Amino acid sequence: MRTLVISLTIAALLLACHKKHEVADLSTPSMVGKWTINSVTVVPLDSTATPINSGTTYPEPSYYYFTFTTAHTWLENLAPDPASGLEESGTYQLHGDTSFTLTNTNAPAKAAECRIDTLTNAQFVFTYQRSTLYNGITPGYLEYIFHLAK
Repeated sequence: MRTLVISLTIAALLLACHKKHEVADLSTPSMVGKWTINSVTVVPLDSTATPINSGTTYPEPSYYYFTFTTAHTWLENLAPDPASGLEESGTYQLHGDTSFTLTNTNAPAKAAECRIDTLTNAQFVFTYQRSTLYNGITPGYLEYIFHLAK
C-alpha cells in the first residue's frame, strides 16, 4: 500500500512539472491568409461623400484573390496564372481592428486608407475610397467595397 501511495505521489509531481502548452485562439478573426475576391461594389459619391446611387456590384472570377501575411505584406492577384507577373503587392499597416493602410510597391506615394466593415474567419469586407472627377470636372469619390471569402 505504501509503495502505491509513493508511486502516485511521484506521478502527481511529474505531471505537475510538465510544461503547460498554450493553444492559440483560433476563434479570433485575422486578415492574414489568402482571401478570394467574390465581388467588388463601386459606389459613386458626391463631393461631400454622399452616395449618388447604390452603386454597381461586379462579380469576380474565382482566381482573383488577396493574400495578407504576418510580415505585413500583401499581394493581389487578378490573373488566371499567378506566375504571370500581373499582380499588385506592397505592405499594410493595421490600425486596431477597424482599419488598415495599404501601400502599393508600384505607387508608394498613394497609400490607400481602408476601413474594415466585416472580418470573420470566413468573410472579410473592406472599403476604400478614392477621389475622382465626374465628366472631367465635377469632384467626387468612388467607394470600392471588396467582398472576400476564405
